[in-house]
Amino acid sequence: MPMPQLEPPADGVSVRMYRQGHGDCLLLAFPRESGGPPVYMMVDCGYKPGSQIDVGARKVQLDEVVNDIAAATANRLDVVAVTHEHQDHVNGLKKFAGFAISEAWFAWTEDPDDPLAKEFRARHQDQLLGLIEARNQLQMLAGAEAEGRAAVSRLDQLLELEIGNDVLLPEMLPPAPVQVLGFGAAADPANSQNKQAMKVIKDAAGIHRFLSPHAPSFVLPGSKGVRIYVLGPPRDADLLKDEDPRGDAAFPGHMALGTSSLSFFAAATQGTEVESRGAPFALTYGVAKDTAFDESDPDSFFRSYYGSGPNDDHRADETPDGADWRRIDEEWLYSAESFALKLNTGVNNTSLVLAIELPVSKKVLLLAADAQYGNWMSWDDGSWTVAGRKITVRDLLGRTVLYKVGHHGSHNATLKGEASSDYPNLWWMATADGAAEEFTAMIPAHRDWALNTAGWDHPLPSIRSALMRKAQGRVLEIDKGAPDRPPDLPLPEWLRFTGRLQVSDLFIQYDIEDSSA
Repeated sequence: MPMPQLEPPADGVSVRMYRQGHGDCLLLAFPRESGGPPVYMMVDCGYKPGSQIDVGARKVQLDEVVNDIAAATANRLDVVAVTHEHQDHVNGLKKFAGFAISEAWFAWTEDPDDPLAKEFRARHQDQLLGLIEARNQLQMLAGAEAEGRAAVSRLDQLLELEIGNDVLLPEMLPPAPVQVLGFGAAADPANSQNKQAMKVIKDAAGIHRFLSPHAPSFVLPGSKGVRIYVLGPPRDADLLKDEDPRGDAAFPGHMALGTSSLSFFAAATQGTEVESRGAPFALTYGVAKDTAFDESDPDSFFRSYYGSGPNDDHRADETPDGADWRRIDEEWLYSAESFALKLNTGVNNTSLVLAIELPVSKKVLLLAADAQYGNWMSWDDGSWTVAGRKITVRDLLGRTVLYKVGHHGSHNATLKGEASSDYPNLWWMATADGAAEEFTAMIPAHRDWALNTAGWDHPLPSIRSALMRKAQGRVLEIDKGAPDRPPDLPLPEWLRFTGRLQVSDLFIQYDIEDSSA
C-alpha cells in the first residue's frame, strides 16, 4: 500500500525526525498560502555508517527513509537546508537526485563568491590534506601493533566525518586489521563524498541561498508567513574556532579539550607563510631530518647521538646509552587524532542555525544543527526589525517551543547558563507565556552506538537530564521512540502532548499548532 503524503495541521507545522541512525534528517511540512500541497522543507539527511537504529529484529535503512520522504512529499521539496559539511548530515543527500527541489540553503561559508569563505575553505583543505598524510604514515608505522591499529581506526572515524568515505564498519575496529579506507596520499577533499552529496542538492535546486547571521529575516517561500531568522554561523574567526564551553556555560561530566589552533577557521588568524603554520618555533632554530642524518657527514652530531634510523644504526651502537630510543621521529603522528577531533569541531561550528517563527502564535522552532560554543555566543550579536518591531535572540529563544538539540547532545553544543545569563543558553528558551508548557526537544542520537563504538558521549547525561527537566519529559530520541510520562506531570497535560505525537519505525513526528488561542 502506498504511503500517504505528509499533511501538516491546517494551521501549524509537522516535524519528522527520521531514525536512520546517528545523524540529522528532519522533514518539516507547512500549509501553503495558496492552498494545494504543503510546503516541504528538509534539513540535512545523513548518518554515521554502522549506527542504524534497531527496531524489532531489523535495522532502519537509509533507503527506507529516503523512500518515506519521497512518498511524504511526492518527490518534491520546496527547500533543502544543508547545515554543514559533515558525513552524518549530508551522506544521504546523494539519494535525492530524482527530487524536484526549488531552493537549496547553505551557510555563507559555502558561498563560492564570498572572499572570506574561499580563504577559510582553502586553509581548511590544507589542514585536512595534512591529516590524511599523517593518517597514512601512522598506518604504515603501526603495522601489526594493536595500539597503532586502534589509533588509525579512531582517526578514520573522524576523517570519515570530513570526507564521507562510507566504508568503516564496526567489524573493522581492532582487533581486526586496519584497512585502507581510500585516504590516499593524493586524496583531494575537494572531491570528497561529502562534497559530491552536497553537489547533488546544488545541481537539483533552482535557487541557491547562502545565509548570513542577522541578515534581514524572510518569509519561507510559499508559506502563510512562516518567517526565517538566521542566527549562525558568525563571520568571526575567533568565535568560529571557540569550541568548548567554560565556566557557567559548561554542563558537568565532560573534560573539555581546550583550545586548539587546528580547526576550520583557526587558520584565519594565522599567517599565510608555510613556515608560520603549526611550527612551535622559528624554522631557523630547526634542522631538517634528512640534513641531520646526512650520511655524507661522518661526524654528524645527530647521527652520533640520536642514531640514523632502523636501516643504518652502526653509529648508534657506539654511543654510551644507545641512540634510537632518544628520537621521536614518528611519535607525533599519534597526536593526529586530537588534531582531527579539533578539525571536526571547527566544522561543526560553521553550522547554519535557523529560528523558524510561525505566523499567528509566533512560536519558534530552533534548529541548531551542530553549532558549538562560539556559534552560540554570536547569536545575540545582532537583531532584526520586522514591521517596526525589534526582534532579539532572547525574544526568539523565549518563544521557542521546539529545540532540535545541537550536535546530538554533545558537551559543547548546548550551553548551560541561567535565565539571567548574558549569553544564549538553554534557560533562555521557552520563557514566554505558554511556551514552557509546550517546550519539546528532539535529540537525533544513537547513544549505545555513539558511546560503545565511536567513543562519543552523545547525548551527554547532564544535558539530557537538563532537557528532561526543562521539557517536563517531552524529549524525543531516535533510539528510544515514544517517551514515558514523568510521574509528577498531570495526565491531561501529557495526553495533549502525545496527541500530537506519532512514532513509527522510520520517524518520530510531532505536530505544533499555530493559533492565537
